[in-house]
Amino acid sequence: MENLLRRITNLFDSNDPLVAVPFRGFANAERFFLKGRVLENEGLFDGKSESKLRNLKDMLKRFESDEVAGAKLSVSLLGHSHPVESDDEGYFTLEGTWPAPMGPMQDAWLPASIQFTGSPAGYALPEKPIETELLYPSKEAHFGIITDIDDTVLQTHVTSRLKLKMAYDTFFKDSHQRLPMEGIPDLLRALEKGGDGLRQNPVFYVSDSPWNIYDLLAEFLYLNELPKGPILLRDYGLHLLRSKKEEKDIHKLVAFRQIMGMYPELPFVMLGDTASKDADYYLKMAEEFDGRVLAIYIRQTRDTENARRIAKLIEQSSHIEAVLIKESHEIVQHAKERKFIA
Repeated sequence: MENLLRRITNLFDSNDPLVAVPFRGFANAERFFLKGRVLENEGLFDGKSESKLRNLKDMLKRFESDEVAGAKLSVSLLGHSHPVESDDEGYFTLEGTWPAPMGPMQDAWLPASIQFTGSPAGYALPEKPIETELLYPSKEAHFGIITDIDDTVLQTHVTSRLKLKMAYDTFFKDSHQRLPMEGIPDLLRALEKGGDGLRQNPVFYVSDSPWNIYDLLAEFLYLNELPKGPILLRDYGLHLLRSKKEEKDIHKLVAFRQIMGMYPELPFVMLGDTASKDADYYLKMAEEFDGRVLAIYIRQTRDTENARRIAKLIEQSSHIEAVLIKESHEIVQHAKERKFIA
């Protein structure tokens, strides 16, 4: 399968220029985290497409990306420059301490720019800097929100028979054509504003999807007016077709611990579904971070063996505020009772 996809995308391949693809970062008063990737610019279509063939071509390009190792970059943040270099898969990760902004902030997002300072042989240096952002949550935030994406925010039909519907939507639909789960945009906006409607509660999106489709997911959030937030995805490419189950488990747990560790004073509300092991992960976080998980909302997607297992798991975890729901209005009702939303 990998060789087939590679041969198909080679039909559209050429000597492409470099591009840095930053993923939104996040920070606290002491340290920051920013990740991104250096690739050959494949010239993905920018805009709304009505062509299934174009969407398929772009998705194949995303999965058969040409990573560039050894590119040197400088990240400018609050007037300070931080050097970083891309690894063998093109990723660059920047973690460090920093002088946090002083005084009240109008916005929870801090601008950063990325400039190429060196590239491997054969590549010309891009001249224009690439702009990105880091989330710096307001001190007025009452809690944070961690949510899964697939079948929690975005309709992906992961439990469809033979996963044919999921495959069709993934490869033949762009971000304009994908649909959110019922009631989720309003719900997440309400949680972001909090119980008095005046907060800036941070929202984090965590998914088992690959970094290759980051641009599609970020555009989907924007088009559906979902709260802007960091999107933490998995580090894999074509080998996702043969990825191990254990890798998925590690990815989400590492992401949750990283987020909750970055904001030790902040409790969290968590959203997921029964199509995966979201309930297992969230309940584990509730045990590890005692008292910091305010509520866990798990949407039942289909009456599957895993869904029934999760229902029993939640029932056995009566000491943790975990709720199994079928529709978003059930979350709204519970969240209003707990004064999470106005």
